[in-house]
Amino acid sequence: MDCIKIKTLLNEYIEQLTNEDSTNQIKEHLRSCPSCQQEYQRLQKLISSLRSFTPQEAPADFTEKVMAKIAQEKIEIDPSFWKEIKRKITVPLPSLPSLRVMGVSSALIVVFLFFAFNYLFKPVEIIPLCSAEVKFSLRVGDNQQIHTIAIAGDFNNWDPQANILQDSDGDGIWTATLKLPPGRYEYMFVLNGEKWLPDPNALRYVKDGFGNRNAILEVNNCSST
Repeated sequence: MDCIKIKTLLNEYIEQLTNEDSTNQIKEHLRSCPSCQQEYQRLQKLISSLRSFTPQEAPADFTEKVMAKIAQEKIEIDPSFWKEIKRKITVPLPSLPSLRVMGVSSALIVVFLFFAFNYLFKPVEIIPLCSAEVKFSLRVGDNQQIHTIAIAGDFNNWDPQANILQDSDGDGIWTATLKLPPGRYEYMFVLNGEKWLPDPNALRYVKDGFGNRNAILEVNNCSST
């Protein structure tokens, strides 16, 4: 299996839903592919975190607090909000009176909660204000048969083909410059599309959980590094 197929099966693999043949192929692939290893670890952590959550019911005074928030901050509601509510609650219901009352009440609650969260508590998208030019370099010996060198890490979803280094003057020093927003990144070099190598010039490393280690890069500001 290739990486794309493996990543589509990781969720079923973690839940132990894959058949024996697929399970063995995934295990074998994870031993040799740091990119899929990274995705596997992240998915494990995500599923573990979701399982740790305890379902919570909305507080009894939820509606009052939302309406008070609207009144306090004078939030302007788009007219389409009320049109959508009207459209939702006027869907034809069964003719029995009791079912109609139940249906209207349920529709009102569901629609109100949905639009309250969507309009009032929608997460603010944080867009980086700047980025830094970061230069990566790797020196290789004359005796090494190197055809391509790439860099894979958090900043490109561990894609070993996204950012290729160049050695235009043939001096054995391969380089690439990336624009990265401030943050902490883990990365590795990929030689000839197969061999994964931590940056020997990195100041810090972290174990990847599979017997290797990732280099750590910290971009603290928007100046070039």
